[in-house]
Amino acid sequence: MRKHIQKFDKNCESFRNYDDGINTEQTRRNYHYYLDELVRFGSFSSYDELVKLTDDQIHSLLKNWIRYGKEKGLKFKSLKTKLNSAELFFEMNKRVMYKKLLHKMLPDVGDVVGGDVPFTTEEIQSILEVATKPRDKAIIHFIASTGIRPYAIQDPVIRLKHISKMQNGCMAVKVYDQSKEGYWAFLTPEATRFLNRYLNYRKRNGEILTDESVLFKTYKNPQTKKEHLSHESIRQMLDELFKKAGIERTKIRNRYDKAIIYGFRKRFNGILKMNNNINSNIAEKLMAHQNGLDGSYFKPTRDECFKEFVKAIPELTIDPIQRKNIIINNLQDEKSVLERKIPILVEEAAQRIKEEIKRGGWVYLSQPIEAGYRQ
Repeated sequence: MRKHIQKFDKNCESFRNYDDGINTEQTRRNYHYYLDELVRFGSFSSYDELVKLTDDQIHSLLKNWIRYGKEKGLKFKSLKTKLNSAELFFEMNKRVMYKKLLHKMLPDVGDVVGGDVPFTTEEIQSILEVATKPRDKAIIHFIASTGIRPYAIQDPVIRLKHISKMQNGCMAVKVYDQSKEGYWAFLTPEATRFLNRYLNYRKRNGEILTDESVLFKTYKNPQTKKEHLSHESIRQMLDELFKKAGIERTKIRNRYDKAIIYGFRKRFNGILKMNNNINSNIAEKLMAHQNGLDGSYFKPTRDECFKEFVKAIPELTIDPIQRKNIIINNLQDEKSVLERKIPILVEEAAQRIKEEIKRGGWVYLSQPIEAGYRQ
């Protein structure tokens, strides 16, 4: 039987003050969860009880909460996020904390952590071979092609209006739409084909697709209120496929060396960064990285980003046969361009020679005579 989790009144003034300080829905969900955890940890019955604590009591509560988390094996990033939630609550309610002392208690950020190993193209191919549902295959290709963060698929929810056609059989995806963090991601021709197959599958099953239709739907479940697929569901689906495909993942403390979704993102990042032909600043944009001042002032267009993305299509393509065909086609295109350029290059070279002869005082004769050229 599922354990009952105590809920608290969110209409009280202290909670409303706290909620006013949160900007995004994903942060809101996470922070609410951690604040409730803190209230239960202190055996309180409401948020207002936290506000009534003295400064020393607040410090003692947070200090013990951090110690408890460290005993549980939580690392710097997890504890820092929890502490950020608590700090925001007390700051929005005008309470004083000893932040510097609390931050010194956090574990060393330099600890070796899991999740640093990317999935290989061969491993992704293996999970595609065991995936049977059109939606699951489309999601795998979508994540592999975009390197998208887990929460980005639902914050806000990606809908068909965020998808647009591009050249070469590709698609563009607007991620974090109507947000200052918004950016363009792209689907390879391979990923586009699998997405179209999934959308056609939905049409054949009687669904009428509109611009507001969610890109990835949940399967019909009377207990599911949300129509869109959540990142938790994607993680669960991928975890089952990795196990089914026999992909090895080594556990490092409480994390695995290959993170379920970030393993795709790290592969995507490696492919972009190891291609010297791709503009490094645009590579950062395709990763949704701010990249310092360049991130603030450098605003490439969708087409400029796509031009650089195209250079990575061969390496991002999963199927080895398709990848080989793309490379062959690219070589043939380069050969055709070169063949068209050769006559032009020869003519330009001949023209340069004529100009050099004239500058040197030589007269060029179109018809050869006994002496050829004469001074």
